[in-house]
Amino acid sequence: MSRIGKRHTTIPAGVTVVQTERQLTVTGPRGSLKLAVPDHIDFSIEGDQARFALDPAYQETLNIMYGTTSARFASLVKGVTEGFVKRLEIVGVGYKAAVDAGNLTLLVGYSHPISMRIPDGITVEVTDNVKIALMGADAVRLGQFAQNVRKVRVPDHYKGKGIRYADEKVRIKAGKKALSGA
Repeated sequence: MSRIGKRHTTIPAGVTVVQTERQLTVTGPRGSLKLAVPDHIDFSIEGDQARFALDPAYQETLNIMYGTTSARFASLVKGVTEGFVKRLEIVGVGYKAAVDAGNLTLLVGYSHPISMRIPDGITVEVTDNVKIALMGADAVRLGQFAQNVRKVRVPDHYKGKGIRYADEKVRIKAGKKALSGA
């Protein structure tokens, strides 16, 4: 049985959880998020603790979803209380970013600027033209948008130019000149 699924999630003050059929709605100071609970996984709140229980007849097939559902619920609770942040850095001469009218505009070495619409529930801040901070309550949507921004110009392994996560280490490969012997 999943050890993650057995964990209890503490629901802080100011967060409400409403169950309608097989869907949970978590509401807090940073917004409202929804989670669809798969069949044969039960949900209960005892005091300020939330817990999921798996029907033993479906342990073989739903054990993975049991842990995932519990972890997603904990992520939603954290998102509506604290929120999540993803930080990106742009490395390269002349590369920069700007936010204007709900769009993130990237100038990263192409002949034209790349404009990306910022999804609802996500806020973007650009500092020093090269540091991008993405903030939001839903970790999944935030991570997907951060990955889409990074995909515009993936870091090059020879010069290190591109868009990378702030804590990402890019291994720089040796070029042909370093390999020539004499």
